[in-house]
Amino acid sequence: MRSTRSTRLATATLTAAVAVGGLVIASPAQADPTPAGTFRKLVGVGSDTTQDVLNALAGDTVNGTSYAATAVTANGNGIASYDAVDPSTGTTHGTITTRSGGTAFTRPNGSGEGRKALSATLTGTADVNGSNAVMTGNVDFARSSGGPSVSGTGITGLTYIPMARDAVGVVVRGSALANLTIAQLHDIYSSSTPVTINGQVVHPYIPQGGSGTRKFFLAAIGLQDSEVPTDTVTVVQENQANDAMTADGAIEPFSVASWIAQNNGIAPDHSKTAAADGAYMAGIELDPTGAAGTYTSPVATTDGVLSGVESYYNSATFGRDVFNVVRTAAVDPTSIFYDDNLYDAFVTSGTHKAALASDDSKKVIASFGFLNESYNGSIDPTKHAKYGGLENSASVVLPDAPLVTTTPGSGTLKVGWTGTSGGLAITDYRLLLTDADGAVVVNKDVPAGTSTYTFTGLTPGKYTASVTANNLTGAGTPTTWTGSVKYGSTTTASAATTAYGKAPKVAVTVKGSHSVAPVGKVTVKEGTTTLGTGTLNSTTGKVTITLSNHLKVAKHSLTVTYAGTSKLYSSSTTASLTVTKASAAISSSAPSSISHTKKAKVAVKVTATGTTPGGKVQIMQGTKVLATGTLSGGKVTVTLPKLSKGKHTLHVHYLGSSTVAAKNGANFVIKST
Repeated sequence: MRSTRSTRLATATLTAAVAVGGLVIASPAQADPTPAGTFRKLVGVGSDTTQDVLNALAGDTVNGTSYAATAVTANGNGIASYDAVDPSTGTTHGTITTRSGGTAFTRPNGSGEGRKALSATLTGTADVNGSNAVMTGNVDFARSSGGPSVSGTGITGLTYIPMARDAVGVVVRGSALANLTIAQLHDIYSSSTPVTINGQVVHPYIPQGGSGTRKFFLAAIGLQDSEVPTDTVTVVQENQANDAMTADGAIEPFSVASWIAQNNGIAPDHSKTAAADGAYMAGIELDPTGAAGTYTSPVATTDGVLSGVESYYNSATFGRDVFNVVRTAAVDPTSIFYDDNLYDAFVTSGTHKAALASDDSKKVIASFGFLNESYNGSIDPTKHAKYGGLENSASVVLPDAPLVTTTPGSGTLKVGWTGTSGGLAITDYRLLLTDADGAVVVNKDVPAGTSTYTFTGLTPGKYTASVTANNLTGAGTPTTWTGSVKYGSTTTASAATTAYGKAPKVAVTVKGSHSVAPVGKVTVKEGTTTLGTGTLNSTTGKVTITLSNHLKVAKHSLTVTYAGTSKLYSSSTTASLTVTKASAAISSSAPSSISHTKKAKVAVKVTATGTTPGGKVQIMQGTKVLATGTLSGGKVTVTLPKLSKGKHTLHVHYLGSSTVAAKNGANFVIKST
């Protein structure tokens, strides 16, 4: 039983064939944007395998049938698809002009030349296909029947977006070549002398250089292009059988979809004469390890109408996707080079469906012999999309990893960088910020001239930031930073002037931003010496830290530091603390009278809060020092000299110390008799 997918292909092909078959085509087949002088937004060139279906999808007239009613547009902008060969003259490598007032350049003939034209457009360099015209802005996408020629790690400049499924078979003439093995095909296209099969001398033909079909076919049979002998293999225009299939023994690689479309009258005819003379698609032994003699034909015929054989299209050897190639950045919605016209026309992602994947477009695609697949329009390499590099003389060197600096702020992260590129100029920088779980927080693309960026609105947590330099070849090696982002805190502190012997107090207040209450430890230091610590009140964010009462008498410069939390950064401030000398209290006792022949003794005691004063005391009569004593434990008994008869008014003078201020005691009287 035929599968649903196969039915969709066959039914659409049959329906379109019947519709066209009922027409009498008087006008020549038309291609390129019509009428002449028509210019559209999205310009495509390249593969002749997909040129006819793209012409139809563009809404042009193909083989006498107008597809204007189902023309694909994106935001009102249409597709302009230019043939690989001049549709009016059949000549190759003439010139085309794709923009109003634009520069003429060589018409790209085949997938490879189309990709080269796109590459030259992106680099703004000369057309490498022949004209040497500067290509800036001339091409938006390339039709390609094969994957990239330039690939490798990090080379992602071009995205190959699958549009449909095709296959490559061989068109042959003569019954001797009805069934062929891969080994036989290898021998036919590698031998420098004619190969004979079933008694028939084989005359091999191959598409022109740069053809995607040629490249794909040779890879399928295990050959390099350089292994194909030029004396026994004749070059013909891709997917045109009339010029090659002129005698028995002729063989030519051919797009199965193109063979179907031409012979069903859907695409312009380059093969029906050959088919009428006996040319057909040979069966191929797809699985050499299976039962011998099991061959699969690429096509089936029902009531004279050709359709594709699904098992052949799905062959790992001869089935192939056909692509529309665009700049990767142009279909990346996060890129500064994003082009919503290209994205809307070609890309299917999530709920977004490509205009080329609409129901009308699928019918057109199927009518041209291609198989619609669920992955049509994918830009995901795991779903048949491919990445490749530019296909001209441009360097394939990727940018170096940037030199990166980071400055975390309050709910922010400032990133600075310097990039270098050993190849093409850097075009942009990709900034990626992920959280502790790896979830993307910010995915930002910025122009090449940018050197800093600040991520804002971040909640406290661990983040990883990376900066990647890009050029037209692809993405370089990212430079990454991993660390924490928190909210800011502000610390203020003050300390009152305090006398030595009394414990100074430092009043500290910490405030957290974003209404986060600060908690945790505060430390007071002088230089590297810790003077005190305290824990913030979780409600008020305040703490008073008591310091030692024996700090040096001096002006102290304190550093007050809040340690922070998992949500708040640490913060610090300075505070000035002045420690003054302690105030002394003096008491004394002496005899009220004494004989003038004896020496009086005066007991002195000096006290101060929080300390025991030391130093000297003097017993004075007015300004005259009568005797001096040294305190011990704040006390001393001073012996006076003999006093002359009479009353003597005396007082104690404390000279002070490094920690206690000098002071005079109260007067006392001694009567000498």
